[in-house]
This record gives sequence, C-alpha cells and structure tokens, in this order.
Amino acid sequence: MTVIPPSPLRASSLTAIEPLSKEYRANKLFRHMSRDEVDALSSAIEHLRFGKGEMILQRHDQDGGVYLLLNGALLANQYAKSGREVGYRRIVAGGYFGEISAIDGLPRSVNVIAMEDARIARLPQALVRRLFHESTGFMRALLEDMASLTRSLTDRLFELTAISVACRVDIELLRMAAATGGDGQTAVIRPCPTHAELAALLGSQREPVTRELNRLASLDIVRQNGRTLHVLNVPALAAEVERIGGEV
Repeated sequence: MTVIPPSPLRASSLTAIEPLSKEYRANKLFRHMSRDEVDALSSAIEHLRFGKGEMILQRHDQDGGVYLLLNGALLANQYAKSGREVGYRRIVAGGYFGEISAIDGLPRSVNVIAMEDARIARLPQALVRRLFHESTGFMRALLEDMASLTRSLTDRLFELTAISVACRVDIELLRMAAATGGDGQTAVIRPCPTHAELAALLGSQREPVTRELNRLASLDIVRQNGRTLHVLNVPALAAEVERIGGEV
C-alpha cells in the first residue's frame, strides 16, 4: 500500500489539486453537494494506492474513515474458519465504502480486497463526523445509499435461499450490465470477476458458475475475453432469468 497524505492548500498547488477535486465530485457520495463544498474538502483527503490482492480493510479494524474508490475494483468479503470465502458486494469506481463503521462507531464488519490495482481517497473520521453535522447533502446521499444497500441485501438473501445457482449467475450479470450504464441491449463488464470471485458473491462454488457462463456463451448471450465480459444480448439474458425461475 502506498499512502499519499493530504497537504495544505496553496495557490501553487491548485492546478495539481483540480483533477483530484474533479474525481471527488464524480463520486456518488458527493452527488448532492455543490462543487464548492466538495472542493473545500480536498486538502483534508488522503490518497492511497493498493495492488491487486491487497487487503484495504480487515474485519474488526477500528478505523472509522470513509473511502472513495477513484479507480479499480474491490470486493467486500469475509472468510469462514473453514477457509470458505463469502462475498457481499463488488465496489466499482465512483463507489465508496466504510460508511457503516463511520456511522455506528463499531469495528469493521467485512474485509475489503483489491480485485485489481486501485486508487482510493480516504476521508478521515474527524472529517466524516463534521460532515454528519454540517452537510445535509452528504447525509442525504448516505441515507439513500443505506436504503439501497438494505434492499440489495434483502434481494440477495432471498436469491440465496430460493433461486438456483444458474439463475443467480444470470441475475448478477444483469446487475453488472446495468451498472455499466449501457444502452440496455449490450454491455461490457470490465473488469469482470473471476469465476471464483463470482462464486463467492453468489454463495456458490466455482464449477456451477463456470457451467452457467459456458451455457450462456453457447447461446451467444455472453462472450468473455480475459477479464472483459461482453454481454451480447441483455434482453436475452433477462429472458433466461425469467425462464429458469428468477425475477428481473
């Protein structure tokens, strides 16, 4: 991990800071804050770089900061004593994490692992607590996203207990396709999780995930090239979900 600490805001540093401020403003955590409000935070934000496979946060850590993912992809997970990995969610560029411990003051509930090289901005705990009290835009985004996360985890719990692995694979691919912001007909998922990572997210093993991806490829619904997955026909993928017992 490489840590680049914040520095005081000086006139000579404005040119260097502006691109970073632009990246901050693109993060969904700041979507209800004004440009000036976000820019004013720049000098207090820390910058970190992590290599693929590095652990960014560990379950039970006491750190209370909030982290913005500037680029890369991350996985929130946990390991059972048996060594089995349970994945909770993928975090992609423009997302953030760490808000739960920042809110309740308790230790981290999951690990966060870099699925590829990642650049991250950290809002220290003191800054986050100040924003709790001073920024209605910041709090509005947090509340909306906590509601969304609750709905998402409710859906995943239902899928885990009531829907086949093949259907869960298809649903997860639809979610990732939608997150790319494409035209609704095709999508490019990059980076695509490995089959093992996808299995961890779905509460499954790698083999049935691989079988379903191969089946979808045989139907010309998806095509994978390395860590890039092309969804060639999003409506056909949605139809597969309906056909094998899920809900779109």
